[in-house]
Amino acid sequence: MTKEEVAQILQDFLDGTGNPWAWDDFTLGMTLVDTDLDTIRIKCLGLGEEFPPENRNEYCNERGRQVMRDYVRQLRAGT
Repeated sequence: MTKEEVAQILQDFLDGTGNPWAWDDFTLGMTLVDTDLDTIRIKCLGLGEEFPPENRNEYCNERGRQVMRDYVRQLRAGT
């Protein structure tokens, strides 16, 4: 996967517009060759535990969503 592909998965998840299985495939269904991207994948996998959701239908709370937005920004900036 490329940085843009990972950024798009995260953005789609945040927007609620992604493929229903894309998040599970990303977090659970693969290991990424690029270790920086795989670190992001693993971090995103644990956001629900690190930043517990305030509502039952959420994956994580606002702080966790901000972490994802920061990743999207970093990935798209190329840093």
